[in-house]
Amino acid sequence: MNKELFFNGYLGRIAEKFKLTRTFAFEILAIAAILDLSFDEVFDHASTIVNGSGSNDGGFDGIYLEEDEDENTLHVFQIKSSSSIGDNKMAKFVNDFRTLFVYGNTLNLPLNEKVSSALQNYQNLVSAGRVVETRLYFVFNGEKTGDQKPRIDRHIDNTDNFQVFDSQDLYNQIDSLVAERKKRKPVTFSFMAEKSNISLRSDPQALISFSIQNVKAVNFRLPALDLCKLLDLEQQLNKRIDTVFSDNIRGFLRYNKTNKNIRATLLSNDAEYFPFLNNGITIIAERVKIPKEMQVGFYPIEVANPVIVNGLQTTHVIYDIYRQQPSKLEGVYVVVRLYETTESELIDKITEATNTQSPINFRDKISTRRFNDFTKEIFANAGIGYLSKRGETFDNQLSISLNKSVHSETVLKFWYATFHEQPERAKSSKSKVLEELFDATTNKNNSLYSLFNGKKESPIYQQLLETFYIYDFVITQRQTQKHDSDFVFFADELLAYGVYKLMKRAGSLIKEQLETNYQIVYGVIPKCIEREKTLKAQNKSTYSHNGYFKSARSRFHLSEELQFSDEPAVFLS
Repeated sequence: MNKELFFNGYLGRIAEKFKLTRTFAFEILAIAAILDLSFDEVFDHASTIVNGSGSNDGGFDGIYLEEDEDENTLHVFQIKSSSSIGDNKMAKFVNDFRTLFVYGNTLNLPLNEKVSSALQNYQNLVSAGRVVETRLYFVFNGEKTGDQKPRIDRHIDNTDNFQVFDSQDLYNQIDSLVAERKKRKPVTFSFMAEKSNISLRSDPQALISFSIQNVKAVNFRLPALDLCKLLDLEQQLNKRIDTVFSDNIRGFLRYNKTNKNIRATLLSNDAEYFPFLNNGITIIAERVKIPKEMQVGFYPIEVANPVIVNGLQTTHVIYDIYRQQPSKLEGVYVVVRLYETTESELIDKITEATNTQSPINFRDKISTRRFNDFTKEIFANAGIGYLSKRGETFDNQLSISLNKSVHSETVLKFWYATFHEQPERAKSSKSKVLEELFDATTNKNNSLYSLFNGKKESPIYQQLLETFYIYDFVITQRQTQKHDSDFVFFADELLAYGVYKLMKRAGSLIKEQLETNYQIVYGVIPKCIEREKTLKAQNKSTYSHNGYFKSARSRFHLSEELQFSDEPAVFLS
């Protein structure tokens, strides 16, 4: 009942805000919850709705290409507001995905501008030699019960990175996002390290313990069932297990290929070899008490507020099996590396070093920095929701009014494109941008420290607000205007940069000038593109919008056409 009240409240307001039917509103809500984007960003960048219609969408309700220098992920959605689903709907979704993104639209399906640009972006990345991870999400407004569950499980098993969310999953996802913002209740726990079965004389050791300066470290073997007891306690105290994981690592990837293999190993006859086949988990605690010797046959290790900073996927899979078939974990062990420290910088370093296969999310890291607090207030006074932490899309204050809202990473990326005058880097490597800005919050040697050090007198707050106005105008123009060329779907950062430079030349950032300046930049970019195409033809190479706007040549050409500066440009070939 509460779930329905919750959904209905959001659906009505989303439908009113974007002038959509409740069916389309459900799509916006689902994508926002799964990707943790604001409703505005979903509507602008992920939804395939064009002019209030879902026509020519290729069979998809959402496509979101998460581009970065280190990792690229394509998120594809099919969302049904019905309470039940059949084999044919899930099979069609998978076949539609393969038609477009595996075989390259060989059927020549008519595609609207959003789907077409997403496909072109994807093709450009792949043709440039980049590997793009794909994730498929099928969402329906019912429950995975009865005869529906075997059908769903079969499709999940047969298709890599295929996930099905029912209404309860969606409700839990939103609840989890919001809960991440609540303070974790203190947790005290004792790990019972397993003794050696080799060293049997005198003291059969169980621990490798040492310290470096004021940091304790201990390595040991732990029964998988004991790890599950920690998660049980977390569930009891904090009503969920997510709070035991570090904010700096990615969430559970459900049953992708790697996690399926972990599960298969744990359920096979090779489960006893699990410590040899898995990297184990890394835990950081605020306090660790280690016994100096065996105590009546045991090695208890007391910890306060333990956080798993590496091994999230392994831990989730183990706990899933524990809740369904706990007997399968008998005799199974995991290797644990445990550290005692409260130094945030060291915690960050350990998290980064141990998560080599899961890139650190600098959005999470930078969200705690002081400059965000002042920025949030400045934006709120202007009637804009500045969302710096996970789950703030569903914050009551913002969700009730549904004012225009934007995630901090988007504002910071476009600040880097405009005020920092590097649109190509902002477009090609968002994680590198956020990493550099995160460093600027504490590193006095960083040239941007005076802006991002969190002091009230910093000019960054006004700059970020002006950045948002430029960004919002560029996105609105893309959504509402008819365009002569498709470049507009790839050039957000360069358009924003050009508009900013013209306003800077005029000596002030006045919102009334946005329209005029936008039209000037929009009119010049085709000339820049022709210059690049000519150069590509001379070098016998292929032109692509995506590649061009990720190169410094796009900025250089625009600067020359509009005479922004006489300074020589430096760019990569």
